[in-house]
Order: sequence, then C-alpha cells, then structure tokens
Amino acid sequence: MTYIYDLLLNFNDDDRFIEFYEWRQDDYFEHIKRIPLIRINSKQMQEITNNKVRIDTMLLNQLKGLTISYKNKKDIKYGALFSDLSKVIALEFDNKGNLISRSALLLDEEEDILEECEDLEEETISYTIIETYNYDYFLTREEHFKKNYLLKELKSLKNDKILDKFNYLYEEVFSKDTLTFEERYKKIIEDITTSYNEKYNHLYEIVRLTYTQK
Repeated sequence: MTYIYDLLLNFNDDDRFIEFYEWRQDDYFEHIKRIPLIRINSKQMQEITNNKVRIDTMLLNQLKGLTISYKNKKDIKYGALFSDLSKVIALEFDNKGNLISRSALLLDEEEDILEECEDLEEETISYTIIETYNYDYFLTREEHFKKNYLLKELKSLKNDKILDKFNYLYEEVFSKDTLTFEERYKKIIEDITTSYNEKYNHLYEIVRLTYTQK
C-alpha cells in the first residue's frame, strides 16, 4: 500500500462535494498524518465522485486503520485517497463500506499527489452504486446557501400572504402572466429546486437588498 503523509483534509458529511476554494475558516479540518493512496481509472473515478457507493468487504478490510490523524479529532477508521491521474479525492467509509464523507485537497497538495500517483499501478476496485446525487450536489456552496435562502423567503411570503412582494420577485424571473398565485408559487419553487442558475443569484441579491434598505 502506498501512503501520503502530512495532508490537510476537510471531510464533509453532506452529499455535496466542497472544492478547496469553497473551504471556510470555521470548517472542521483534519490534519492527516498518513492515508493510503489508490490509483483507479477515470470511469471509476467519475462514478465514486458522482454517486453514493458501497465498497466491497475486501477493500474495506484492507483500509481498516490505515488512516491516521495527528490530533485524532475524528476517528477515520476506513479512509483513502483515490486518483485517476487528473483528480484526487479523499473518501471515508463506515463499517459496512458505505461512503459517508469526502474531501477535496488543497491545489498544491493535489498536484504533488498526482505526480506520485503516476508511478502506481492502476487498480480496479469493487463497489456498488447505491444512489446517484441529485442536482444540488453540483451547485457551489454559496449557490446552495442562496437557493435555500430563496426557498425559505418565498415560503414565508406565501404563508404571510405578502402577495405584492412575491409577485414582484416572480416577475423579476418570469414575464407577467395570468397564472394564479398558487400556480406562480408552484412554478417558481419548482424552477429554483430543479434548475437553479444565475437568474436566481440575481434574485437573491434583490431580496437581500430589500432588507438592507429597511
């Protein structure tokens, strides 16, 4: 087994994968003393990055206890780095092999590992895809926050029956129409949920501006 030493990771238990440039100072960082490195092919890399997976028992047993943290903030019983020579990702599994958390790497540390990975033999790991990530997974951390903020704001406007403000926000996104309030509400909620994009970043700024001007 090949190991990587002295590494900073930011394991995230959420389904979303947080790139290193989205890390925050108050995140739960883990200073890793040692962690195994496994080279896989690009197809497998894509699958374990974009899906929840369960690795087989043989690989799970091979990884047991190999990851060591400097301060033991978190018990990483089953962990490893995986790379396809273009990207590196750190994964943590539970005692059944289910993927429970993941971490990106700092850019300079990832580049060093990619160079070291070139000398490794490619392995074929065995796993089962148990769930495909939903649309939220591909939003940035900031977009995810803005999306939830807008959904809560629109729900609050609906519950408080503040129709003028709701209609104003709706018409910032969609043109005027003859839909009822309930139809408008359903339309914008579904669109935010399934197709969040730049127009909703703009809508978020409008909502925030209305509060700062009060």
